Amino acid sequence: MLNAAQLALYDAAGEDFVLMPMDTAGNPAGAAEAARQSVERGAGVLLGPIFGSNVSAAAEAARAQNLPVFAFSNDRTTLRQGVWLFGLPPEEEVERLIGHTVAEGRRRLGLLAYDTGFGRYAAEAAGRAAGKHGAVVVRRGFLSAGLDAKALSERVRIFAGAPVKRTPETDERPPPFDAVLIAAEGEALRSTAALLAFHGVDPKQVRYLAAGVRPDRLPLDEPSLAGAWYAGPPPEAFDLFSRRYMAAYGAAAPRLAGLAYDATAIAALLAEDRRSAVLDMAALTAPDGFFGAGGFFRFRPDGAVQRALAVFEIAPDGPRIVDPAPNRFDAEGRPVG
Repeated sequence: MLNAAQLALYDAAGEDFVLMPMDTAGNPAGAAEAARQSVERGAGVLLGPIFGSNVSAAAEAARAQNLPVFAFSNDRTTLRQGVWLFGLPPEEEVERLIGHTVAEGRRRLGLLAYDTGFGRYAAEAAGRAAGKHGAVVVRRGFLSAGLDAKALSERVRIFAGAPVKRTPETDERPPPFDAVLIAAEGEALRSTAALLAFHGVDPKQVRYLAAGVRPDRLPLDEPSLAGAWYAGPPPEAFDLFSRRYMAAYGAAAPRLAGLAYDATAIAALLAEDRRSAVLDMAALTAPDGFFGAGGFFRFRPDGAVQRALAVFEIAPDGPRIVDPAPNRFDAEGRPVG
């Protein structure tokens, strides 16, 4: 991430823009101390940190000087005056997925999430998105991370509405939903999808949707996920950044590095436009937004990022785009095109 920030420095910053790396030690106390030292050294903006608890600690330490925090987290609980979250919020991908699913003609949704902060947040976002797009969440289920294989299978069976003893007659009964959103990633996504299919939720009849997916950790070899959808930034934007990063450092760019690049580039642009000793933060909420390593994005007045996302379909040979990301924002800040 430091490499990416330095790359943005060369690409977008003026000669008087200085990057001061500070070590947070990966904990709230270290983040608060790094923020205090940044204030003492005359920083105009904090870039980072990543984790929500560290963001809150850094923001509290920076508040005395009204120092803006460009955090790499997506934890909305850290939002407060002066905090801007660059991480992709769960509600953005959930709404994109549900909106495209409804456009496909599917309006009865099932929601299966792990009982974590992310899972609960995704569940709330799904309810809001369903109401917005004219769909209904007809069944909800929550899974505990500590369940053994037998208990997990039983929870998924109950969610799917499958009988304890299956017969040809019961196998022909469809579930009450025509799309199911799974709020999990990696191995949890794989096992949950496989159990849904085992308990009669046919992925050829019910659209599987995945929230919280990391493109570099897609379980491409899981048959039940073939044809499943997920939402994410357009690949061409990250590819541009990745090639630039590879040329500079001779290594592949991690996904999180794109956030550091975008935050540094925007801070540099705001510094170029400033007319006083502080950054012009109003420019962050300009309706037309910005284009960066994650595609087009803009900020809402509360500091949460809004990103123009594509919808992808999982296939054994890799994901393919089923609905491209919008290529701009309109005057009201809605993604269009």
